[in-house]
Amino acid sequence: MTLSNKVTDELDKEVSEEIGVLAHQIAEGVHNPQDPLQSLDVHANKIEHELSQCMLLAKTRIRDGFKFCVAAVQEMAQTDTSIDFEALKENVNVAFSRFDSVAAAKDMCTQVMEGISWKSLLGLSDTSMDLLYRGAKKLFDAGNHPESEAAFFFLTTIDYAQYAFWLGLGHVAFHLSNLNQAINAYEMASSCKPGAIWPHIYMANCFEALHDFEESVISLQQAQDELLSSPDQDQGLLIDLRERITNAKTRR
Repeated sequence: MTLSNKVTDELDKEVSEEIGVLAHQIAEGVHNPQDPLQSLDVHANKIEHELSQCMLLAKTRIRDGFKFCVAAVQEMAQTDTSIDFEALKENVNVAFSRFDSVAAAKDMCTQVMEGISWKSLLGLSDTSMDLLYRGAKKLFDAGNHPESEAAFFFLTTIDYAQYAFWLGLGHVAFHLSNLNQAINAYEMASSCKPGAIWPHIYMANCFEALHDFEESVISLQQAQDELLSSPDQDQGLLIDLRERITNAKTRR
């Protein structure tokens, strides 16, 4: 379930070169020529290092997240006979075989930038994605939050349009006290499912943990607006929201 070393090495080289070009472009745009302490090249090298570290971290999280998902599914399959782990392995192997050259990988990256999901490009089935999600959720439910965070990061990378994936990433980020990451994940969940109430409530929880009660009020009011426009209004939840909004306003 891995790419060939040759393709991986070639991709890493290409990415490294593109990061270098991007770093110089960014540096040229923000560099102050009057700064005697930092030349353009030094500034560009600093940006290149930071970008490279971010890319390495993302790559590691995706790789580890995939492994954690698969391992969790394999463990579940030992007691759940309805899980066809071999079918999952076959689907994933076929998907990864599409990375048979740097050109193919770059072409798929271009399509991803145009809005096509990795899931679609790689041909990962709904069944496979559901199993991988169950693996990530199993890790979260067991309290394995660092592993679960990587797992949900992998899932949101593969299919960015899934509400449940972003919600899961938000929950685990909140438990790890990565509150800004959690807020971003809940915002993505909200964009995946317009009209959803809970992402706004979860964002409010994050803002309150950050002692940002102004933003908490905004999120709670958005949740209230969504609830009021829903055909199935939960009156108990509506009362709770109004109480929370009142309390948050007193703490702004």
